[in-house]
Amino acid sequence: MKFFKLQALRITSGWTVKYNNFLEYDPETDGPEDSLELCEDLLQLENNNLLVDLGWYGDYDNGQYIMYMVDTTMENPFYKPVEKLETRSKKEILYYLEYWTDYNHYYNYIK
Repeated sequence: MKFFKLQALRITSGWTVKYNNFLEYDPETDGPEDSLELCEDLLQLENNNLLVDLGWYGDYDNGQYIMYMVDTTMENPFYKPVEKLETRSKKEILYYLEYWTDYNHYYNYIK
């Protein structure tokens, strides 16, 4: 089994890391033998009323990353997310994580 470091992230100031289990493991380039690195609780960030939540759902063959941005002041916020992304691409996750946490994107959602 290979050892994976935490994934380097470029997040703008203002976000608090609630938990981070998001490793450098990439399902597109690393094999299924290390897929235990994939779980539902990979990363959670918070900024005022916003929460970004990233997890892997499903098994290696049929699973995917699901990332939400939710407004925590709403009732059942995960049923009506501000943003939602479903993909198997780690590159896409990293792109949108950086985009969603950029002030020019999220400032309209801050209360």
